[in-house]
Amino acid sequence: MATDADVAPTVERLRLRGDAIIGRELTRLAGRARTLGPQDLAVVESALNELVERLVLARLRAVPHRAAEVDRLFTDPAPRVPTKS
Repeated sequence: MATDADVAPTVERLRLRGDAIIGRELTRLAGRARTLGPQDLAVVESALNELVERLVLARLRAVPHRAAEVDRLFTDPAPRVPTKS
């Protein structure tokens, strides 16, 4: 049976991945909505972090025995190597 310690590396990987995605989206948003100031962007970032926590990380902690499956869902696939036809 999986424990919190078993799921911790997956939670941390998903947290870092979420941070990277949120960072890219905030940069994109700041470029498109130039009227948004730092405080506005901080509110958006906080809301997105809360969503990641509630919708992904908290649920993963609730089913630690599924950590490997969840990890695979959020892992970038290996780049495909073109084959000669």
